[in-house]
Amino acid sequence: MKTFYTSLFLCLASVFCFAQDSLQSNSDSTQALRLYNLGLESYNAGKLIEAADYYSKSLLIWPDFESALCNRGVVKFENKYYLSAIADFDKVIEKNPNNENALYGKVQCMFNLNLGIDAMPYIEKCIGLNSQKAEYYYLRGVTKYLVKSYDSAMYDFDKAILLKSDYAFAFHDRAAVKLANNQIASAIEDYEAAIKLNPDLAFAYNNLGSAKRKLGDKKAAIASYNEAINKKANYYIAYNNRGSVRYEMGDFESASRDFKQAIAIKSDYTLALVNLAASEFKLANYNECIDAASQAIKIDAANSNAYLNRGNAKEMLRDDLGACADWTKAAALGNEQAKSYLKECRMYNPEKLK
Repeated sequence: MKTFYTSLFLCLASVFCFAQDSLQSNSDSTQALRLYNLGLESYNAGKLIEAADYYSKSLLIWPDFESALCNRGVVKFENKYYLSAIADFDKVIEKNPNNENALYGKVQCMFNLNLGIDAMPYIEKCIGLNSQKAEYYYLRGVTKYLVKSYDSAMYDFDKAILLKSDYAFAFHDRAAVKLANNQIASAIEDYEAAIKLNPDLAFAYNNLGSAKRKLGDKKAAIASYNEAINKKANYYIAYNNRGSVRYEMGDFESASRDFKQAIAIKSDYTLALVNLAASEFKLANYNECIDAASQAIKIDAANSNAYLNRGNAKEMLRDDLGACADWTKAAALGNEQAKSYLKECRMYNPEKLK
């Protein structure tokens, strides 16, 4: 279960106090501040590239202009130039190790670069500077969740919710911790709380569906997946999950349609391809099963279930040697079910199965 984190930057105020001797002349200071404020206006108008340009021009006049550096980092972050944003935030932190905005900005960049675990020292610094900001505890909770320190993560999500009672993301990710601890009913309550606070969180409906599925309430799970798809039409994960529940319910035709829809959105989605192969096998569409499994193998040559499914379909088409070759590969990859099938292959020449 993937956790989610927020992007909650606040643009700095347009009034900035600076030491008069930081610049060579009053005209320089006036020009640097004018360009900076133009950057703020552009940012607030949603003109991010223009804002970055103004901040850069301001920094040409005043290279140590802390707010311009920090805000340019914010713009780069929002444009997903995370490494470049970190470079700006690092310059600010080097000059002012207690700049809370720069520290927080660097943390969020690191999360988006999948470096959340390495962000812990900066998160701790943020908490030390401001112990009343819910977002800091939330991000620390996410980091602890990533290393499976669930009790510590729970503490931080609790703290985030205590400080910010309408924090939908914190409710959502606390649910993930509860689910990891097999507290399914309580996890469902938190997912529902997150949805109530923010009805547009498609992933919350998806994860609520998975929790209900785990509880054994398949119809309710499908209803939640339906909501996830209603909120996000290209939500291939929700299509796959809904298809999986329908497969479990024996509705293989509907399951197959869901898996195909997931693949239509994301053609290299191996999990949906493997699931499609399984559902096509149940529908006795053996060639379609082989096609789906073969596509999965092209993407992930170590997917044991793809070999297993393809082997099963080949057996039904009387390609016994091909079936045994696929089962042998699946077994070598650790698939226990495939290992149980290998006894049927003893009549064939083992050399041909390599």
